Amino acid sequence: MSTSATYAAQSDIEDIFGVTNVATWSQLDPTQPPGTPDTERIQRALDFACSKIESFFRNYGNYTTPLTPQNDDVNLVTRWAATLAGVWLYESRGQRDDNPPGNKFTAMAKQVMAEMGPYRSSEKLDAARRWPSPTAPAAM
Repeated sequence: MSTSATYAAQSDIEDIFGVTNVATWSQLDPTQPPGTPDTERIQRALDFACSKIESFFRNYGNYTTPLTPQNDDVNLVTRWAATLAGVWLYESRGQRDDNPPGNKFTAMAKQVMAEMGPYRSSEKLDAARRWPSPTAPAAM
């Protein structure tokens, strides 16, 4: 099942983690030739990333979901989604690696989630909002 929003593509994940890694991490079928990506699993990873981002912004903050980032923030949201999707592919292999590469990827996902917080709480993201921001002082 695909979500309505798509913030990143397979090539965006590959830009961060490498074509070979994405193909290896996505392919769980041992009958497939090495280096053959499982595009359905990659799409599930992208769907997961979109859902994670949308749920983070949905009930807190002033942004409509799905997010509609604009200008340079399109690249920002794409990086968030591609990173979360790549880490999902890596971790969903059924392993939890307690080694430098595994710990690095887990830290990358945590960093993305931590980075999204200030964007959500201080309305730093250039994206469609639920209601307009005041342009003049407002009485309480």
